[in-house]
Amino acid sequence: MKIPVGLLLVVLAMLMLSGCAGATPDGQPGPQDIFEKSRNSDRAPSAFHDDVQRDSCGEITLAQGEQIPAEAIDCMDAATGERKAESAVLSPTTEGDPIITYYRTSADTSGIEMFSNGEYDKFGSRDWWHAMCPKSMTRLVRDGCPK
Repeated sequence: MKIPVGLLLVVLAMLMLSGCAGATPDGQPGPQDIFEKSRNSDRAPSAFHDDVQRDSCGEITLAQGEQIPAEAIDCMDAATGERKAESAVLSPTTEGDPIITYYRTSADTSGIEMFSNGEYDKFGSRDWWHAMCPKSMTRLVRDGCPK
């Protein structure tokens, strides 16, 4: 029995795509699983894996040039110095590679703790960055965090 070439090509394409359903064409994790992969990274600073339960202010995926939504900023500002909360933000580099930043609050501090995962940035250091920013989320987004 002869199989038409067109059908064979469709089947081959489907098989190839099924193996990369969670990845982008350049092999990067897709948005649906990058937060989980990042959270479980063995390259993260030890302080990141503290197993503390936090309220979620969202997992946000931004497109090029987009800003963190006001609702997430307000949620983090309300938690600062009051309770443990986290907002996870995926934003693209200029080249389009994902950077995942985790913003965390605590009742113990009046600032925002940041963990930024650059593992998926092909043109960057591919390292994590950790800082304590003595600001509200509103000011952090507006002014940045001192390094």
